[in-house]
Amino acid sequence: MDDVELVRAWLEGSQAARASGASEDFEALRRFLHPEIEILLASGWADDPWTVAHRGADAVVARLQESINAAASLTTETVNLVPAGGDVLVEQLSVLEGPFGPRRTMIAHIFTVTDERIVRIRSYRNDANLPG
Repeated sequence: MDDVELVRAWLEGSQAARASGASEDFEALRRFLHPEIEILLASGWADDPWTVAHRGADAVVARLQESINAAASLTTETVNLVPAGGDVLVEQLSVLEGPFGPRRTMIAHIFTVTDERIVRIRSYRNDANLPG
């Protein structure tokens, strides 16, 4: 399986786990993750351009299991999934349901895959809801 196929399978598996809520579906996602995976978020107003949001497969799976990530409150649509140098670029439209109605935002993720495991995900989110 090439890196793009692996990331696609991860995305499909994580969507299915979020929809079912079944612990075995979340546990099945571990096969895609390096044990020391890091998820980094862009932070444009900090001294360090990256903030480590989650470190380790346990933390990533636990984050996906949080209620805010349940399919009933958060939907994501992958609009682009392409190789980008040695990485994989994923662009998603994310809709978060909340007390004031749905909040739509675009998110870009850059996946780094080594030895058929995701080792790093760098994410950029349009928190200001700006066009583009």
